[in-house]
Amino acid sequence: MTSIPELGLDDSVPDAQWAREAQKQLNTASAESDRHELARLTSYEGYAGMCVCGFETPELSYDSIGPLVQAIREHLERDVFPAVDETVLIEEAEFFRIGKLIGYHRLIETTEEHGTRHVGWLVAGVEGSIRVLPDGHGQFLGRWNAFAAERQEG
Repeated sequence: MTSIPELGLDDSVPDAQWAREAQKQLNTASAESDRHELARLTSYEGYAGMCVCGFETPELSYDSIGPLVQAIREHLERDVFPAVDETVLIEEAEFFRIGKLIGYHRLIETTEEHGTRHVGWLVAGVEGSIRVLPDGHGQFLGRWNAFAAERQEG
């Protein structure tokens, strides 16, 4: 799908640079350095943005929203969210007896009050699933049984 750029001057024009800088200051004026969320910047060509903590994307603007969101996500994974500690996840999976660990997924929450933040892990085992909170404690979510019929009824 072709993106439709916003009308106006391109980003290399001094007026566009001034508008971009003014928008950036507006977005970060009340932001705290520990708050993280995507702030949409004025761009006269493509899509532009930054994290309200002050992190700027590698490119001034992108042709589509995908690479912009990817840059912000990489910033969060690299600079903000804690690294996964698989030993804790495996210990919780064993404690709740959900079987061998199949995989895990980071749980992210975005609210007006806190911005975007890590709120735990969803862990799946061969027999069930749990949620592991940031403090390392698990919450049991459910158990499932493997489909074990010898033939499928039609």
